[in-house]
Parts: sequence; C-alpha cells; structure tokens
Amino acid sequence: MKRLSLALLGAVGAFFVLTPAQAADYRVIQWTDTNICQVVDMAGPFKPFRSNYAVLTKSIPTFDAAMKARADVSKKAKCTFA
Repeated sequence: MKRLSLALLGAVGAFFVLTPAQAADYRVIQWTDTNICQVVDMAGPFKPFRSNYAVLTKSIPTFDAAMKARADVSKKAKCTFA
C-alpha cells in the first residue's frame, strides 16, 4: 500500500511538473457600445462574455506592457475612459 501511495504521488507530481504553465495573453479591447478601452487576459478563464467589443492589440505578455499599450491605443481609438 505504501508503494502504491508513493507511485501515485510520483505520478501526480510528474503531471504538475511536466504540464506547461499557461502564458498570459493580455489584449486591449474596446467596447463598441460605450467606447471604453480595457485590458483583458484572454488566456484566463474569464473572457468577455458579450461579443460587442473589438480587439485593438495583438498578444502582450505582461500586464504592465498591456497598460502602456492601452494608454497609447486610447489616444488613437478615441476611448471614452482610459
């Protein structure tokens, strides 16, 4: 029983070690009805559930870079709240 427990523990540990971490996929979106620009992590479990938005940027790896991109894009995209 002890060997079975150790084997199971090793298998579960190997699964977590060998499973790649999900990289962040930050994007700047603009809601079409309000023109508000927002930073959203598209790789996370909470994506925008409504379809009335436009994606303004490509994938951005860090939140800080996404906030800077939102500041740059908000001038060009005429965001109402930036």
